[in-house]
Amino acid sequence: MAQEFCRRTPADLFTSPAQLVTSDFPALAVIDGTLCQLTREGVRTSGHRPLASAVVEFHRAPLRYYVREHTYGLLPGLPNLYCLDGAFRLQWMAEWPDPADPCAAILGEDGEGLVARSARGQLLRFDIHTGRLLAVHSPLAAAG
Repeated sequence: MAQEFCRRTPADLFTSPAQLVTSDFPALAVIDGTLCQLTREGVRTSGHRPLASAVVEFHRAPLRYYVREHTYGLLPGLPNLYCLDGAFRLQWMAEWPDPADPCAAILGEDGEGLVARSARGQLLRFDIHTGRLLAVHSPLAAAG
């Protein structure tokens, strides 16, 4: 008795339903200092113009984007870290404690907080819903 194996014929391979690979998140890029949302073909569909001179960093989180801008051109006292909703509308600006020590990096979320590093190396934690300052940690004070 001959064994029968279940094999798909070449004709069946072409009639199988297509499985498209899709991303839950649109592609984002900083182009000429502007945060841009892109299509698969690389065409800009929407985005966010900087408040002052240029977006230098962004971090995607569920339902929001955190943005760090270059400090050049910002009005005195305005922080260079803020949050946009999924439609690129401004939600809050960080309650930054020292305008002379601006945000140098967005490190990411840790639960209900956004962690960022200042130019002088301080670690700052902000409420992800309001931008209110929750804590400041100085690595130099901890080492000394």
